[in-house]
Amino acid sequence: MSDQEQPGDLSEEEQTVIAMDWFMAMWDEAMKRGVTAETMALTALSVTASKLAATFGASQAASLLKNTAKTARSGGFNTDENSK
Repeated sequence: MSDQEQPGDLSEEEQTVIAMDWFMAMWDEAMKRGVTAETMALTALSVTASKLAATFGASQAASLLKNTAKTARSGGFNTDENSK
């Protein structure tokens, strides 16, 4: 983000791309430092649940997590990357 850009100046798509890039870079760095994928996944899930509740409230967070679980059960997150 340039010095002139404010957080609200980014489109939703730009925000998503930046967030995903940073998250994946953080994940890769932690793995290089010896953190297991399992630890990263459980930590990410815990932090995500906490941030969802803080951002949207407990009820909406629970609904979002329920929908995410449904997507996971239906194979919506299966990729070649997940099989590694």
